[in-house]
Amino acid sequence: MAIAHVATEYVFSDFLLKDTTESKYKGLRLELAIDKIVTCLAVGLPLFLISLAFAQEVSVGTQISCFAPTNFSWRQAAYVDNFCWAAVQQQGQSSPLWLHKYFPYILLLLATLMYIPALIWRFTAEPHLSSDLNFIMEELDRFYNRSIKLAKNLATLDNKDKSEDGEGALELTEGCFKYPLVEQYLKTKRFSHGLVVKYLVCRGLNFLILGLSCAYLGYYIQLASLTDEFPCDMRTGVLKNSTVLPEAVQCKLVAVCVFRLLSYTNLTVYVLLAPLVVYAAMGPARQSSGFLKPYEILPGFGTLGVVTPLYNDLSIYLLFLEENLSQLKSFKCLQVLELLQEAGDEGFDAMCLLRTLGQVKTDVVDSKKTCPQGRWEETKTT
Repeated sequence: MAIAHVATEYVFSDFLLKDTTESKYKGLRLELAIDKIVTCLAVGLPLFLISLAFAQEVSVGTQISCFAPTNFSWRQAAYVDNFCWAAVQQQGQSSPLWLHKYFPYILLLLATLMYIPALIWRFTAEPHLSSDLNFIMEELDRFYNRSIKLAKNLATLDNKDKSEDGEGALELTEGCFKYPLVEQYLKTKRFSHGLVVKYLVCRGLNFLILGLSCAYLGYYIQLASLTDEFPCDMRTGVLKNSTVLPEAVQCKLVAVCVFRLLSYTNLTVYVLLAPLVVYAAMGPARQSSGFLKPYEILPGFGTLGVVTPLYNDLSIYLLFLEENLSQLKSFKCLQVLELLQEAGDEGFDAMCLLRTLGQVKTDVVDSKKTCPQGRWEETKTT
C-alpha cells in the first residue's frame, strides 16, 4: 500500500503545475501573426525603398540634368541644374512634376500612415486585452490544478477507504466545479462588442490606406511613363530681361526611372497585402472554441458550448487565446492526458488520472446534491 501511495504521488506531481512568484505570461502576443505580417511589410517596405532612393541619389550625385548652352562655364551649368531642381514644381504646366522631386518623402508618409492602425490598437485595445488574457490563462491553469488536486485526493481516498469519505469527496465536486469562473467570464463577452469594433476599425483603416496608396502608386507610375523631361525657364527676377539666356533650357529628371521601378515593387506588395487584410478582418467570424476541447476532460468544464461564429468580443478573446496557447502550460499537460486517454493502455487503470477525472465529471453531471457549507470551507482551505 505504501508503494502504491508513493506511485500515486509521483503520477500527480508530474501533472500538477508549479506555482511561480513571478509573472507567468510575460511574452503575451497581443497582435496576431497575420496583422504583424501586414504591418511589417506595409511599413518596412517603403522605408527600405526610401533608403534605395537616397542611395541612388548619393551614387548618381544629382537628381536632374539640364542641357545648358555651350558657352556656359561649369559653374553656370551647375547653377542651371540647381535652379531648375529647386523650381521643378513651377515648371510643369501639364503634369505635377513635383511628385518626382518629393517621391521619397511621399513613401515616408505612406509608411507613417500604414503604422497608424497598429498604434491605435496598441494604445486603445492592448492594455485591456493584456489584462484579460492574463486573467483567463491564469484561471485556466488554476482550474486545471484544482482538478488534479481533487483527483489526487480521490485516488488517496480510494487507496484507504471507498466508503463515506469517498462519497463525501465526490459530493464536493458539484459545488466546486459546477460554475468555472473562466467560462462564466467568457460567456459575458458574447454580449459586448467594444474590442471587436476596435479590431475591425484597425483592419478597415489598413484596407483604406492600402487602397489609397495603390491608387497613388498607380498614378505615379503612369506619370513617370509620360514625362521625365521639361523645359526650364530661367528668365525670372533680375534675369527676366536678359538676352544672354535662352528662352528655355531642356532638363531631364534622371532618378525617375529608378522611382518608377520602386513604385512597381511597392504597388505589387500592397496589392498582395489587401487580401491578407480582408482575411484578417474575417478572423473573428471564423473563430470557435474548438481548441479548448482538451479542457473538457476536466470536471465541470464545457458550459461554454460550441461558439457560433459571430463578431463579438468573445471571438476576439478566443482568437488571441489560441494565439497564446504556447504559454498555457495546462493545455500542454491536457494534450498529454488526451493522448493517454485515446491510447487506452492497459496500465492506465482506474487509479490513474483520466479515469478519476472522468468519474468526477460523471458524478458532477448526474448528482443532485449540493455542496455542504462545512465541506466547502474545508475544500477551500486545502
